[in-house]
Amino acid sequence: MKKDISRAKEISKWVCRISVLAVFIAINFPAASGSEGSSENKIILERLSALRKDLHSIRADVSQEKQLAILRKKVYVSGAVTIAKPNRLRWEVSKPDRSVTVIDGETMTVYHPDLKEAQTYKLSENIMARNSLSLFASAMSGAIEELEKKFKVEVSSWENEIVLRLVPISRIAGRYLSSVTIYYDKAKGLPRAFEVLTPKGDSTLTKLENITINPPIDAETFRMKLPPDAWITNKFDAEQ
Repeated sequence: MKKDISRAKEISKWVCRISVLAVFIAINFPAASGSEGSSENKIILERLSALRKDLHSIRADVSQEKQLAILRKKVYVSGAVTIAKPNRLRWEVSKPDRSVTVIDGETMTVYHPDLKEAQTYKLSENIMARNSLSLFASAMSGAIEELEKKFKVEVSSWENEIVLRLVPISRIAGRYLSSVTIYYDKAKGLPRAFEVLTPKGDSTLTKLENITINPPIDAETFRMKLPPDAWITNKFDAEQ
């Protein structure tokens, strides 16, 4: 039982990291110029890009519903996120277990204050972080064809919603991720929910509410200051 719980927590961490990636893609998804997709899809994506042309940052409340295949019960998570282009993020989880994830453009740090444990990754050196940064850059490059090198992109348009479904092309990425589906408010062009599915049958539905566009952001928001007694649990891996 303890082994199952430990494995579930590890799976949850990876799903959380994929969810962070999904947030970046949702906020920064590029225009459709140069895409080989249908002209209708180009029009839809260009509309999204036009609606967000003056978007530099957002702050929002976050709620998550996680269904891990290894556990019968769903896990509910709540917190808040602040994102600033091109590659800065602060994600604070308040329930059920407190954590803070900060990306400052060079490193990603995840801190669990109740345990005083942290994991830190150099985006340029860690394989998983480097792949994530590559996807961030693709999402922010302004050309959808860069994402299409890594994902099969499916676009659907409904009365009040635009839905983007990204399916990884790489077999390696496919080991961890089955798809990311992003749901946009059609009138505002802002993401209001996204769902991450993994090959193991795990799913995470994340909703963004009370979104504030271009809020004032303190310079310290994207700096992680760990207390002196914090234990960096992946220090050996980071050094390697």
